[in-house]
Amino acid sequence: MKTTTLFPEAVSAARVAIIIPARDEADRISACLSALAAQREAPPFAVHICVNNSTDETARMALRHPAGLPCTVTEVDLPCGGVGRARRLGHLIALRRSPRARVLLSTDADCEPDPVWVAGMTRALRRRDAVAGGIEGLSDLPQAHLERLRHGGEIEREYLTLSMEIVRLMCGGRALRALLINTAGGANLGFQRAAYREVGGFRAMDCQEDRDIIDRSVAMGLRVGRAPDAIVRASMRLTGRAPRGMAAVLTARLSGQPDALDSALEPLDQLLLRQLGETARSMQPLSIPSAESELPRLRGCVQTMRSLRSVQERHCFARQVLNHDRAHVDAWFRAPTAQATTS
Repeated sequence: MKTTTLFPEAVSAARVAIIIPARDEADRISACLSALAAQREAPPFAVHICVNNSTDETARMALRHPAGLPCTVTEVDLPCGGVGRARRLGHLIALRRSPRARVLLSTDADCEPDPVWVAGMTRALRRRDAVAGGIEGLSDLPQAHLERLRHGGEIEREYLTLSMEIVRLMCGGRALRALLINTAGGANLGFQRAAYREVGGFRAMDCQEDRDIIDRSVAMGLRVGRAPDAIVRASMRLTGRAPRGMAAVLTARLSGQPDALDSALEPLDQLLLRQLGETARSMQPLSIPSAESELPRLRGCVQTMRSLRSVQERHCFARQVLNHDRAHVDAWFRAPTAQATTS
């Protein structure tokens, strides 16, 4: 393993550490670093790049980037563990080389953070232990591919929004401090330094290390939330680095495979069972057509639950939906205000 440090005093004094795993990213690392160099209203930060198992000029491109960011570039060949191990190693180096950094931010080498990303994530982490920021696409695919992906993306966004609203309504006040549904991506995650150490850091996993660390954070009672306006824009390339990553999802959607929605999304009945604290039945993953057909039920549930005055009433309604008592459920949908008043 070889680590090169540029501007070591600034790296040591940084208040924010940004960690980037990179494998064969010579074509994209410069755009990522240029976007970081253009950050506005950000506290002093250092970038820690973990170049793992690369066969191209990723490390050289990072070290010779004209912006001259305070950074470390670590070159290493890892036997296993993929992006999870690289992200874990990058955070370990950041903790050592930037001892004053109280905020740790994670992104990817094929991403371009918005100009106020660091400021937005840092601000969100004043109130949270861990934060999942917004991830959008770079539109770097042919227009025909983008048009094919647009419809599925719109369905996924609405399904996620409605699902999170159901969770919020069924949790009551507890939801104000919660992530609601774990759609976290390593391309845009942030931790307070102490919280990251408390949870034990990223695990050496080939994929899903981002969802795993957030699940563990929630289980430990850490304050986990979202910063949807702190955005990074990720490449929509079809050949990715991690199995089951964004590239795999995009490829599946373009090829018409049925299970191409985010794995965190689930059918309405399964979602309601989980919120009621019951064991969810094993169901098929959501496809775009099945999610689209389920959307009217989600919209109806959200509309009705919003009209109810208490969490208990919403739980009662959820049980009626699960029991498929059509007459009773239809009554809730027809006259939610009256039902809420008389229940």
